[in-house]
Amino acid sequence: MRELIELQTGQVAFLSGLLAGFAMTSALHILRHGMRTRVSQAAFAISVLSSLLFVVALYVDVRLTLELAGNVQLPPDVAKSVGQIRFIGTTSATIALCLFVTSLGMLGWLSSPSAGMITSGLTVIIGGILIYVWFKLNALAIYTL
Repeated sequence: MRELIELQTGQVAFLSGLLAGFAMTSALHILRHGMRTRVSQAAFAISVLSSLLFVVALYVDVRLTLELAGNVQLPPDVAKSVGQIRFIGTTSATIALCLFVTSLGMLGWLSSPSAGMITSGLTVIIGGILIYVWFKLNALAIYTL
């Protein structure tokens, strides 16, 4: 079980750190080109929030790795607490991912109305898939806590 927790934590931490950088880069790109419209302001705010939520997920997973280092066996109550804390981290990462996809969909509107419609349409499809999978995984997680 210990190896599984380390593997999962490392994967979420890596992806969270990587995507936090992408989200912040997107926000800085919008800021650099000016926030003249409400769409650009909203895309900026959503990108920053996404980046910050990825940082929360990164912190949770790195801190868990540090705190659990060297422990071979976890008592059942500690394992349950670890599961609950990881739930916070993975939920933060999932919300951040949904926000990141939303901000990407909004970026098309900064280029042209046709690009905005295309990126928004793709965002709705991908966002729907993400939310569907999130609910299915949350239902599965209830049985593992």
